[in-house]
Amino acid sequence: MHTEQIQARISGIENIATLPHVATEILSILQNQNASMRQIADVIEKDPSITAKILKISNSPIWGFSGRIDNLQRALVLLGLKQVSNIVIAVSMYTTFNKLKPNPEFDREKFWLHSIGTSQIAKSLAQKLGLNFHGEEFVASLIHDIGKIILDQFFTDTFVQILKESHEQGKPSLELEKQFLGATHAQIGAWLLERWKFPHSIIRAVGYHHNPIAVDANKDLVATIRLADVMCELWGIGFDEDIKAVDLYSDSG
Repeated sequence: MHTEQIQARISGIENIATLPHVATEILSILQNQNASMRQIADVIEKDPSITAKILKISNSPIWGFSGRIDNLQRALVLLGLKQVSNIVIAVSMYTTFNKLKPNPEFDREKFWLHSIGTSQIAKSLAQKLGLNFHGEEFVASLIHDIGKIILDQFFTDTFVQILKESHEQGKPSLELEKQFLGATHAQIGAWLLERWKFPHSIIRAVGYHHNPIAVDANKDLVATIRLADVMCELWGIGFDEDIKAVDLYSDSG
């Protein structure tokens, strides 16, 4: 299957053609440099379930806040407008894809565990290295493997074959994706985010998270996502990937 065919197929998938409404509204507001916290709060408060998830994430030890955050305004003040917006977008995507039909060959629970683990490691790395990505490392790492969800749902037979051959023959899944599809889950994820008009920095982080040395911008962000991904895999958090300790910059695993 040629990459053009894959892109066309992604464009034609009606139920992933648009982001959830709350995420679309927030992306629209953020286009305005004078966007206010009140505008963002008004959008979030329309969805009680997302508000609850924001508060849960805000109270994670990884942020290092003292005391409990029990209202959205406090979360906005402490985390900042862009950080909260990024979290909302990622959470709304998580909620949407979690409703899709299950595939017994693809362990979605482990997938999400890996995604969440990678996002927390990326956040911690950025803090320790003194890198300020304004929260983009959190959302980019949370959705870095979003292309696998597309493969799982819309290229199911091929994806199952890739998973089986990778497991049985020990071949890197990325290599098999190129062989069977002509594109990787990283590229497919980036195409989807382009369609959804995500920031270019996050699109690059997703598209190049297996090969950060090849990216021409946002190198620190992409490398942080890659390192977090590798650390998560080495520690056995979630997905069982074919990863080696020295494989930080390779595009083969």
